[in-house]
Amino acid sequence: MVELRKFLAETSAISFLDQLEVPAYVVDRERRIVFWNQKAKELTGYTAEEVVGLRCSEQVLNHVDRTGIPVCSTELCPLYQAIKNGVSVEVPFAVYGLTKSGQRRAFSVIGIPIKRNSSAVLGALEIFTDAEKISTDMATAIKIQESFVPPNTDKIEFFYRPSTGLGGDLIYYNPPWLAIVDISGHGIAAALVSMLLRTIFDEVFGKNPALNMIPVLMEKELGNYNLEGLYFTAIVGKIEDSEFRFINVGHPYPINLTNRELILTPTVPPVGFGLSENYGDDIVQAYDLTKGSLLLYTDGLIEMRTKNGILGVEGLLEILEPNDRLANIYLKASLRRTSPIQEDDITMVLLRDK
Repeated sequence: MVELRKFLAETSAISFLDQLEVPAYVVDRERRIVFWNQKAKELTGYTAEEVVGLRCSEQVLNHVDRTGIPVCSTELCPLYQAIKNGVSVEVPFAVYGLTKSGQRRAFSVIGIPIKRNSSAVLGALEIFTDAEKISTDMATAIKIQESFVPPNTDKIEFFYRPSTGLGGDLIYYNPPWLAIVDISGHGIAAALVSMLLRTIFDEVFGKNPALNMIPVLMEKELGNYNLEGLYFTAIVGKIEDSEFRFINVGHPYPINLTNRELILTPTVPPVGFGLSENYGDDIVQAYDLTKGSLLLYTDGLIEMRTKNGILGVEGLLEILEPNDRLANIYLKASLRRTSPIQEDDITMVLLRDK
């Protein structure tokens, strides 16, 4: 901390940062706050005297992500990533900070490493702004998309975390129907398509079709729209008592979480390429939930870059525990990634018998 303070004094950085028209603060390598500017006080309610010397996880901001996972106390922290990798990390519309009033506010955050002579990292600067004021339309769109994530039930747990504010993954749950869907692309365009697909699923499932007919029916419905280049993978099925009957449409294989076993299934091509056909009953799988909890996930979870390459299914199986909650699985996988940011949407569904 002493070296960082000396560096800030020598470079007149404190004077500059205090005149910034955006909230900012500086931390040392231990993420202990050494400077807090006036705009940070105005946005959060905390004075410099109240926070300097503390870590932000010590009831100062105490960031969590949209799913409630702690950020400040983990390696998901943008400041940690900036210090560790020596590069700036931007996290738009993804962090919720605790203000002095006790209310959480959505922040867009940029973590910037502070270096001496362009080499040794002494700490990091965080610039954070009120995300909802930056773009009311975007904030509203995020809230709308998040509102479609089903609440957990006694037997089903859901997890949804887009790589940016909006994502292209989709969870459809309208008992007995359940689907986890990965739409090509990211961001606003993919989010709009996800809303369209939700409407199409309502239309198709409303006819109570046989599972093996769903791909061709979805393909037909998509053909009514000019969506060139769009495709999606999915696991689509019906939950009936302790059985999940489903089809795999180009999607990652499910996992028996209890036994940490990959469930190999027949797979048909993704919908959108025009390759769907009238499949036979042999593509339909029946999974007995009394034999173990079933984990469904999108490929963003297994395609994280780690120091040993892509995490992959084998890497995922290594970190799983039978009683894992989905947030814990996400956190353990994220700790292995080398990228300072989440590069793809990640969605999970966990089915239990009890």
